[in-house]
Amino acid sequence: MTLKIWTNKVDRDSDLTQGKVTQSSVLIGLNLTGGVALGDKWPKVTIDVISDDKPADSFLSGPLLIVSRRLSDLISKHTQTSEVEFLPIEVNYQGKSFGEYYFLNVLAICDLLDRNHSIFSEFDGEVDSIDRVVLKKDIEMQKTIFQLDAIEWLLCVDEKLAELIENKDFSGVVFKSESEWRPF
Repeated sequence: MTLKIWTNKVDRDSDLTQGKVTQSSVLIGLNLTGGVALGDKWPKVTIDVISDDKPADSFLSGPLLIVSRRLSDLISKHTQTSEVEFLPIEVNYQGKSFGEYYFLNVLAICDLLDRNHSIFSEFDGEVDSIDRVVLKKDIEMQKTIFQLDAIEWLLCVDEKLAELIENKDFSGVVFKSESEWRPF
């Protein structure tokens, strides 16, 4: 299986959405990046878009990966419920609610970093920042989408799903191969 790395580092400014959670205190105590299901604890979360352009289909707001309804529908058709959870987010653009959006809570976490060939630092025994990513090749993966087991957020996607997303021309998301990916 070939994997791609999901990034929101887009080439066009119009595809970059910046948003701010209006009341971040509602997220305190929630494990937003640890692969934990949050459905029963999920509060009402509102994000105000501070970019000039309309919200993209995918954008980051702090640790939250936000996806449009259209993108969430595609992802849910090609993933298992054990891999992801879609939690409702209200997105406001120019003072008005804008479409349906979700926090893409990735539940699957895999330790696939090839520590012999990647360049990274550790903090308290955990992979912290990654400068060059090389994934283990000899492991049979049954996941379509997962987070790399690291402090730094790195989302890996099966090449087939990445291709489906790219072919639908979703804004705000780009997929990189391991050799193309950069932390900046």
